[in-house]
Amino acid sequence: MKIGDFARLGQVSVRMLRHYESLGLLAPETVDRFNGHRSYSVAQLPRLNRIMALNSLGIELKKIAVLLDSDLSTAGLVDMLRLRRQQLRAEQSAAAAKLADVEFRLALIGRTTMEHPDIIIKELPAERILGRTVSLGEPPFDTSEIGPLFGAVAAEIAESGGDPNIGVALYSDVESGTEVTCGYRTNTAADDDTGSDDGTVPGGTAGHALEITELAACTAATLIHKGTMSRIGASWQHLSEWCIVQGYALSGPCREIYLEAGDGTDDSDQSGWIVELQQPISA
Repeated sequence: MKIGDFARLGQVSVRMLRHYESLGLLAPETVDRFNGHRSYSVAQLPRLNRIMALNSLGIELKKIAVLLDSDLSTAGLVDMLRLRRQQLRAEQSAAAAKLADVEFRLALIGRTTMEHPDIIIKELPAERILGRTVSLGEPPFDTSEIGPLFGAVAAEIAESGGDPNIGVALYSDVESGTEVTCGYRTNTAADDDTGSDDGTVPGGTAGHALEITELAACTAATLIHKGTMSRIGASWQHLSEWCIVQGYALSGPCREIYLEAGDGTDDSDQSGWIVELQQPISA
């Protein structure tokens, strides 16, 4: 087949095929001696795929020829690609964490110009939350577990016959740093005091117990945060500072009530999120 057809088949440019030829990596099956037109065959696709796979691992093209000539096994190549995939995912996660921290710092720096709704003092009733707790450690926090954890908890509550409705995150200071409990206000059996003696209720098919967290009635300062969660730290700082300036003491775990939010499976667009921040206070 013509070089253009082979390039389209192999998802590579004609220029790159010519470059591979110049390095001795992939020679055309035939070259017309009169017009120089190059032809390739389908049988050459496996070698082309191996070249591109090895190159995606960051291996220089000049060294790829040595690997190909050493008869690198398919299993060996797959192992190399899987390792590279893990490395790239780790790099992606680290970059996402750094980006979130930059967004957070930008929000803190510009928070004096942010438009916050009025802070309201509320009397919060006692309530019960079903969920799970994870440790965030010391800041800067890695919050990548939180979204998927909400999704898993919701699925287990639904499988147990409950109705996960409003999501709630509880942040507590512990000796190891900060813990967050991700859960829901639900109408599960736990609301009828049928949970186990150790403060758990059966989970869904995952087979793990969900924790029951009892929240006592309290007085709290609250405000509404709208939009991306990457800037919610600025809203929290604004709320906490207001409480302290007003002479209140911060008491108990603070809470995020997700009035309008995603389901934990895709948090790419948070522009429409509405979260009520609740900071328990005492005089």
